[in-house]
Amino acid sequence: MPINETILKALLSTEERAAIAEIEATTSIVQLVARMTGMRFAGIAKFTDKDWIVCSTFNPIELGINTGDTLELETTICNEFRRNPQVLFVPEISLDGRFSSRPVVKKHMLESYAGAPIFLPDGQLWGALCALDSRPIIFENPDMTETLALFARLIGCIFYTNSATNGHTTPQLKQIDEY
Repeated sequence: MPINETILKALLSTEERAAIAEIEATTSIVQLVARMTGMRFAGIAKFTDKDWIVCSTFNPIELGINTGDTLELETTICNEFRRNPQVLFVPEISLDGRFSSRPVVKKHMLESYAGAPIFLPDGQLWGALCALDSRPIIFENPDMTETLALFARLIGCIFYTNSATNGHTTPQLKQIDEY
């Protein structure tokens, strides 16, 4: 699906848009997260004070969450990282009262979630790496928590390093087209 350039220009700084083409590693990371979790959607989202901005996705099932979309952060499961910055797995959202009534869950008929907060090396919470599916997914791999956290840490380092290399003071993003 093509990137909606108008939306991205409105939501992202010039430096962030410039970095979209520079950070190839995030493409592989998002695909690996989908494969590792068994989920059919994976993405990277940036947080602002109020918004959850979809920066990149691996979305072969066309879940209805697309690159450039913005949701109110409070309506997302990823918002939980502002309160508790730990890797989170929700195998059956419909059975979890904390999340089952959230508008994003109902709108996209989400049933499973796996996510990790993305921190920059300076400790700033930047966003989230998450995987979603409309099917329940049981997370049986005991190493999945650590692996998801490592992927999120790697993404934070990539953004931070890319911004430092380019002389920018804000972290950069990578846009991943669906394929």
